[in-house]
Amino acid sequence: MTTKKFSLQRPQIDRNISLLIEQLYSAEGRYLIVADENWILVNWRDIAATCKSNLSLISNRYDIVQQAQGAGLVSIFNDFDFNDFESKAYDGILFRVSKERASSHHVINEASRLLKPQGLLLLSGEKNDGLKTYVKKTCDLFGDRTAAKKHGNNYLARVRLHRSDSALLDHNSYDVIRPVKALSNLSFSSKPGIFGWDKIDRGSAFLVEHLPIFLSRFDQPPKSLLDLGCGYGYLSFHANQNGINKITATDNNAAAILAANANLKPIIKECEVIPSDAGDTVEGNFDTIWCNPPFHQGFAIDEDMSAKFLKATKRLLAPEGHALFVVNTFIPLEQKALKYFRSVQALANNGSFKLIALRN
Repeated sequence: MTTKKFSLQRPQIDRNISLLIEQLYSAEGRYLIVADENWILVNWRDIAATCKSNLSLISNRYDIVQQAQGAGLVSIFNDFDFNDFESKAYDGILFRVSKERASSHHVINEASRLLKPQGLLLLSGEKNDGLKTYVKKTCDLFGDRTAAKKHGNNYLARVRLHRSDSALLDHNSYDVIRPVKALSNLSFSSKPGIFGWDKIDRGSAFLVEHLPIFLSRFDQPPKSLLDLGCGYGYLSFHANQNGINKITATDNNAAAILAANANLKPIIKECEVIPSDAGDTVEGNFDTIWCNPPFHQGFAIDEDMSAKFLKATKRLLAPEGHALFVVNTFIPLEQKALKYFRSVQALANNGSFKLIALRN
């Protein structure tokens, strides 16, 4: 039997991001960074201090925008909505291709409108990301002929815009919120740009399955919930189905905020959906807090992130409240949580996920 290994360390900065940043140091003119979660470890103050270009940023990550704004960079938080951006305004755009094809095609299409004639779209990524295919498609769209240059396991391409009147790439209607087929009986909506946007997350489903056991721990039924990392609102919906009528749902992802608003606001009277980095914009106390957190990348656990979520839960959980986390079984959340909570208990374990109940 093979034992899964994990490491309690923060992942290193993506080498593909480093390749793009290196291009900035000699860039002049007006440049735009399109930043998703791959940019989270960037030192924005260093970029702001050394970059010669007129640089701005758009990100679908609330924490990245906060960090970039703190460094003095013009930064916009939204779901890669470029509708208010001026056409033919940028000399260069930097984009590390996304894990999701719809997101990457959407950004490449928009770049063809936003770049000045002869402007550059700088693309980076790994072979497994489909970088070479993205470069070929971008060249067909832009009327350019270039190839990605290999840097170890990473690639960088500089694609120049020669035309902008070609047929756009298929982006699966990236900007459209649409029904989740797996939840057709509940009329749930979601969109590309959210992790697992078109399915039911297995960890969240495991949590919902065991809600009766968890809710039986309360002396009085909980009335308020904080859903940390709400996605399109699956857990918040089930909280409401179980009699919790005051709900605050938060997420770091702009697409998740759009979808959760669409799903929850029409059916829950007291519902607030707000962007937040692990609850940093939330005040008050909650009878219960539920969380399906993004603690790991492969089997490397982001220790800083786990501490961030646990600290937020400690701060926001009511004195007699109970919190519930669902995590992969290889994540030693119980050990970390003992530093913050007087009661830490594993409620269930199905071999893939475990439920950890916490109490102040």
